[in-house]
Amino acid sequence: MDQKQEQVRQSNLDIALKLAREEFARRDPKEMAEKAGGEYESASCSNSLISLRLLGQEYTLVHPGGGIESPDHHQVGLVPHVLLLHYLIYASGKPLTNELFSYKDIPGGDKYFSVFKKRVETPLLNAYRDYPEGFEDACERSGGLEVPMGDLAYQLQAFPNIPVTYIYWKGDEEFPVSVQVLFDSSIKDYLPLEDIVFLSEMLSWKLARFKGV
Repeated sequence: MDQKQEQVRQSNLDIALKLAREEFARRDPKEMAEKAGGEYESASCSNSLISLRLLGQEYTLVHPGGGIESPDHHQVGLVPHVLLLHYLIYASGKPLTNELFSYKDIPGGDKYFSVFKKRVETPLLNAYRDYPEGFEDACERSGGLEVPMGDLAYQLQAFPNIPVTYIYWKGDEEFPVSVQVLFDSSIKDYLPLEDIVFLSEMLSWKLARFKGV
C-alpha cells in the first residue's frame, strides 16, 4: 500500500470511528451488551461499561463516549476500535445457524471475494503452505477448537457471537495446498461486509505470526 492509499485508508477509518461513536452513544448500552454477548456494568449515573472479547482479549468500552481500555492499557488502534463499536451497534442477538458460508456466499460478498482471499487467506497460505504442523500449532495456541473438516480445521472465536472456521487442505498431485475461511451464516446479522474482512484479516495475521515461535 503506497502513502496516498494509506492516507485515504486512515481518513476513511477516522470518519468511520467518528460515526460509530455517535451511533454507539445513541444506543442502549445494556441492550447492546446482551445482544453482542458482552458484559454490562453501570459505572455511574452518567457512564456505563461494556466488557467484550475480541480475538481472545477483553476490552472495556465506555458508554456513551465510546472510549476503550485495552488489556495492556495501550491505545487501541483504529481498526479494532471501529470493529468493537460496529459489532456492538450491529449485533442482532440472533443465535448461530450452524450453517457455514464462504465470504462470497454472504450477500454482496462475491464482489469483494478476491480482496478477501488476498487479505485473509493468502497470508496463512504463505506462512504454512508446507507446514501443516505450524498451522495446527497456531490454531491451538489461539484457543481454536478442532473440527472435522478438510485435512485440518479449527474454529476460533473472533467475537462472542462470531466463530471463524479455518480449513487447511494439504494438497496432492492434482490440487495445491489451500486454506479456506468459513463463517456461520448469522455473521451478516453482526457485521457489515467490510468489517468482516478487517476482522478476518486481523485473525489471519495473528495466526501467521505464530510461525517460528
